Amino acid sequence: MRRYSCSEGELKNVMARNTKPTSSEFDYTVVQEPLFNRDGKAVKVGNSPIMGNFRTDNNVCLGTSTEAYEIVNNESVVEVVEDAFAGAGLGDFEREIVVAREGARFYGVYDFPTQERHIANVGDVVSLRLTLNNSFDRSCGLNWAVGMMRKICSNGMCSLVADTNVTKKHSAKLDLSFIKEGIDASVEKFDASVEAFKNLGKREITQKEGGLILDNLAIKKVLSESLRDSIQMVWDSPTFAKEDEGRNLYNLYNAATEHLTREVQSTRFEYANRVNRGVLTNLSRAEQSAAHFAKLTAKVPEKEKVITEVTLTA
Repeated sequence: MRRYSCSEGELKNVMARNTKPTSSEFDYTVVQEPLFNRDGKAVKVGNSPIMGNFRTDNNVCLGTSTEAYEIVNNESVVEVVEDAFAGAGLGDFEREIVVAREGARFYGVYDFPTQERHIANVGDVVSLRLTLNNSFDRSCGLNWAVGMMRKICSNGMCSLVADTNVTKKHSAKLDLSFIKEGIDASVEKFDASVEAFKNLGKREITQKEGGLILDNLAIKKVLSESLRDSIQMVWDSPTFAKEDEGRNLYNLYNAATEHLTREVQSTRFEYANRVNRGVLTNLSRAEQSAAHFAKLTAKVPEKEKVITEVTLTA
């Protein structure tokens, strides 16, 4: 057994890492090892020993947990999941792997081009995207996140349906039949998400209201000021003029996903996904609630102008 010692401050620093993607290599092995303080005593919370979740290839501690937290290594789950696809009848898939925080978080993004759905009222086509999530820092369980890809531009679109577990509750065992059931459930959630996007397309807005919504999302810190400005540029001059000429909440969301997918996601994957979900959450609430729509389209107070007096001397 290896013996690790680390202070409370050092344990906190384990989580303070760069959130940018660090690799696409996911076949490292993670094991749990007990942690000891500088006096050689086991670190505990109550009566539960604290374990460090360590990569065996470089000994980096990815997070801490108790022994009740079961480790599922990425390589084994990817193998079983991709076997399950064969029996799910979803056709060929395209895969992108993203590993963040030095391996603490894993994202397997699977696109299924043949699983198309039409958003008829806006003349758009989307295909199924499933993101397999795994973590060794307890930030998320082993689950599926349902999303979609806009076919015309490959924009990544999220959904607001609940994630689907890959393993049964209280068990880290990879059960092929249970995984298959989870995939089937995710497809049903995909269909429900398409219906929600149709409703966004039905909610017409003016050009000005779209800008006000972006302004208020920046005030709410859903968007940074720079993101707000970049998305406004796409909203003002759509890349796909024919498909995005309509002024509605769906096309405003597309302006956001286009910029996030093309300019942000490759270097800030987790951040782009978080912003994507935040924008969709607010637009969906605005579609369903007149009060929330009114808040998002409220006039934004002008920033105070700073006047600088310059005295010229001869």
